[in-house]
Amino acid sequence: MKTIGFAGAGNMACALGGGILASAGAEFEVLASDPSEAARVRFADETGGRTTDDLAGLAAVSDVLVLAVKPQIMPVVLGDLARHLRADTIVVSIAAGVTLATLVEALGSETRLVRAMPNTPALVRRGMTVLVRGGGAEASDLNLVEELLAGVGRVLSVEDESLLDAVTAVSGSGPGFVFAYGEAMVEAAVAAGLPVAMATILVQETLAGAAELWRSSGEEAASLRRQVTSKGGTTAAGLEALAAAGFAASIRAAVEAATQRSRDLSAD
Repeated sequence: MKTIGFAGAGNMACALGGGILASAGAEFEVLASDPSEAARVRFADETGGRTTDDLAGLAAVSDVLVLAVKPQIMPVVLGDLARHLRADTIVVSIAAGVTLATLVEALGSETRLVRAMPNTPALVRRGMTVLVRGGGAEASDLNLVEELLAGVGRVLSVEDESLLDAVTAVSGSGPGFVFAYGEAMVEAAVAAGLPVAMATILVQETLAGAAELWRSSGEEAASLRRQVTSKGGTTAAGLEALAAAGFAASIRAAVEAATQRSRDLSAD
């Protein structure tokens, strides 16, 4: 049985750890390290995995070690891990803006590194994760990480690490953009006369249903938009108002800003 270790026991660690145990629990055990007792208790409750406050001990037993800490404290964590990490451990970083070069500098060029960008829908097993393999990792290492993360959603692998800045903006930050849109839709629905509870249900189900229709139909979003837009109808009127307000330009600006912020974090 392989041990999947998590340095950090926050939201993403809980999501990934729970997904791994739910999809392949007979093959893996999950162990998380966190200085916070509350975080450790939550991780154990939500995933069924074990916890420890011993980061060095975690590094010593992990076959796969997921770095699930905030980018700001990553240098400290890497410094602690470098002294205890096993040579055969696959290290997976899910920290935004922490490049493979940064990881190699701290852990060494022979370390079997995979950089991953998951997103928060992993909490409900509908996540999107993009992976890039470091020079010290074998193809089989990447395949194992893909298998593990498939437990919380879809997984794509790319060879060009620079794509992860845009990935971070689109799928990493994207749920925040969708929630902001949903929030605005609820507010608009209430302003149009609907009760808050009803407005919330309508917006939630409309977003979920539209996404599933797009996902399952195999059609382009533009095609589906045209199908639901009758000339002179209500959808056309609403889309014209969105266009006049600069909707598409605002979306582009959000993605560009998030992409640039990811690049800035990488450069820090």
